[in-house]
Amino acid sequence: MKAAVIGDRNMTLGFSLAGVKKMRVVETPQETEEALKHFLVDPEVGVIILLDSLAESIRPYMDKIQVKKEVFPIVVEVPGKEGARATDPINRLIRRAVGIDVERGEVK
Repeated sequence: MKAAVIGDRNMTLGFSLAGVKKMRVVETPQETEEALKHFLVDPEVGVIILLDSLAESIRPYMDKIQVKKEVFPIVVEVPGKEGARATDPINRLIRRAVGIDVERGEVK
């Protein structure tokens, strides 16, 4: 299995230096969603590394694929140089499914 990267120019450059060959530089939510759709059906891709700010720009689509999709490929959101923007997507799914905020231990 190979990794694929979707991000800005700086992020993709860094991963290319680490040896990742499958990548897309994107700037808009539409480009992000198209790149994600492309890598989700690529049989060689096992992990998709996605810049968290781009994931936030397509959050409704991200939520839909995380609920419906199978185990592979795994989509991992990583922070950019500004730091983390999004809350933990797994915590968000747990909160939506059972009404418990894992980080705070609160029932919503």
